[in-house]
Amino acid sequence: MTQPQPTSFLSDHAPQCPDWLIEKAKDANGKEFVVGVVGANSLVAMETAMQAHHAKLATPHLIGDAQIITQHASSLGWDISGIAITAAADETEIVHKAAQLARDGHIHALLKGHVHTDQFMAGILKRDNGIRGDQRLVHIFALFPPDHGKPLLISDAAVNVEPDLPTRQTMLSEMARLARMLGQNRPRLAIISATETPIPSVPSSMAARELAEWGQANLPWADISGPLSLDLALSPDAVAIKGLSDDPVAGYADGLLMPELTSGNVLFKSLVWFKGACAAGVVTGGKVPIMLTSRADPPAARIASVALAGQIYFNRGESIGS
Repeated sequence: MTQPQPTSFLSDHAPQCPDWLIEKAKDANGKEFVVGVVGANSLVAMETAMQAHHAKLATPHLIGDAQIITQHASSLGWDISGIAITAAADETEIVHKAAQLARDGHIHALLKGHVHTDQFMAGILKRDNGIRGDQRLVHIFALFPPDHGKPLLISDAAVNVEPDLPTRQTMLSEMARLARMLGQNRPRLAIISATETPIPSVPSSMAARELAEWGQANLPWADISGPLSLDLALSPDAVAIKGLSDDPVAGYADGLLMPELTSGNVLFKSLVWFKGACAAGVVTGGKVPIMLTSRADPPAARIASVALAGQIYFNRGESIGS
């Protein structure tokens, strides 16, 4: 039998967290940045905590089964004698204690470890835990290319399945703020659909126009356009062919606001697996940044997520727009 062959589009580039992001995070932090590892019972979670600690990006606070945590630390050769551990017996208790620590200001960000995502998010976001404020929670990926070019932001690819208009407004605002933090003084944000012309038969194009008009009125320090198809958002050649030279975003978008979660998820994974991009993801809008890292994420992506969360936490009180 012939051995099946994977697609030739897969990249052989290992994702790399850019050095400038780590240095920028260190500069932004200044003060101690404590990351609660929610379910530090897995080797992957402990490796992430150790790497972030050694890179001086964060001080881990390990939450979970103390005996298992100690065993993993020993297998990694990591001396955790100076690292805080909060013992918890099961997922419910782990998540509850993590939420309490964040609510009371003892930890500054939450990193999902060996807990189920649905139970993690449900427990963290209970209103009485005090982490979820009035703002809607959105997830943003920052994709860093292997050739060290500028990052591309994508939302939402992990949390909001079919976001309504207020949620998409929060996405647009948070994406613009994050783009500014990452060095884009006047972010260019594209609201994606299948067409650049609003037509009723393509509902996402009508929704994109409505959101773009809101963004242009409320975020005057960013350039916002929509609807735009993916090629017109990113390719100057496509823009020249279709004659959209008067659009300030077309061809040069710094961020892409996707119609719904599936398209965002497919796009970010395409960039990771076909281009070798490093994907740093953070949930914003709550009291602390939340990192939904996966066992499948390479170490570079997990470290980049910690660095990105530090940026968000230490810039949370600043007025970004001007």
